[in-house]
Amino acid sequence: MNDTLVVVIGSCFVLVGIATGAFFCYRILQAVASKRWPFVLGELESSDLREAVYRGREVGGGADEASAWLVDFKYSYTVADKKYRGKRVTYSDSVNKTMRALRKLQDRYRGKSQIQVYYNPKNPQQSVLVPGPSIFNFTPLITSALFIAAGVFIQTYDFS
Repeated sequence: MNDTLVVVIGSCFVLVGIATGAFFCYRILQAVASKRWPFVLGELESSDLREAVYRGREVGGGADEASAWLVDFKYSYTVADKKYRGKRVTYSDSVNKTMRALRKLQDRYRGKSQIQVYYNPKNPQQSVLVPGPSIFNFTPLITSALFIAAGVFIQTYDFS
């Protein structure tokens, strides 16, 4: 295999791993910072779950399709006489979770109309219901590390 092509492909894997790792580390830092945020009482408007369906290209006569369940909460809160709307429950909402974990989160808020909303005092529009990181913040880092490892392997393996 062409050495230049190997270096380019390996470098792409490493860059994807670093970029996604940096994004997930930033989310972890945001989650940690949210532990120090003040809270106000807010109104829970909905605590639903929704199915996100991902459609791929057509393979063998049918569309390739996958789905995942996500939190779909909506709430409002007021800071300094200004009303805000939020939907973030945790700093790992965008990470696929087990249905058990989603139901547990949903059960935590079932039947409640008033809730504690933690908000960033520097940017009150940024809010979360459950401050701090969870295990789900760290699991995507495994994929980032695998991309970096694959890139290093591709660059160092002798394909001749």
